Amino acid sequence: MPNTDPLPALTTLLRESLGDLLDPADSFLEMCAEDVAFEAPYAPAGSNVLKGRAAVANYLPVVREHYDIRELAETALYRTTDPEVVILEFEARNSTGRKTGLPYDQRYINVIWVRNGKIVDYRDYWNPVVALAAVGGTDGMPDVVKGSAA
Repeated sequence: MPNTDPLPALTTLLRESLGDLLDPADSFLEMCAEDVAFEAPYAPAGSNVLKGRAAVANYLPVVREHYDIRELAETALYRTTDPEVVILEFEARNSTGRKTGLPYDQRYINVIWVRNGKIVDYRDYWNPVVALAAVGGTDGMPDVVKGSAA
């Protein structure tokens, strides 16, 4: 697996927000268990569930290709009655669609399950209207996000 981190802002945010729950890691992918489930419930069907670290590794560069996410800022962190489950709210700030330069000021709510220092389940809730606007509409949306490519 390459050493480059396709989403360094996310890695930094998770390291700072989740702290001791996660084993030390240099990238988001290294924070994930091999069999991680990554779900984006508001993404189009066919692209909304990724199973396994390899599938997430294939997806992350697509996000970076279309969105220049410069800053992610935590707005709230909720501990649950289950010590392995965290709810994290954060915002993309000063970010844009890479090809359009249009603003990508996105708000996220993530539900994250961590077991033995690794993320095993990651639910990523975001506003698809904001995502579409930043890339200039459906024609600018990556095929993998539209659900038209595997």
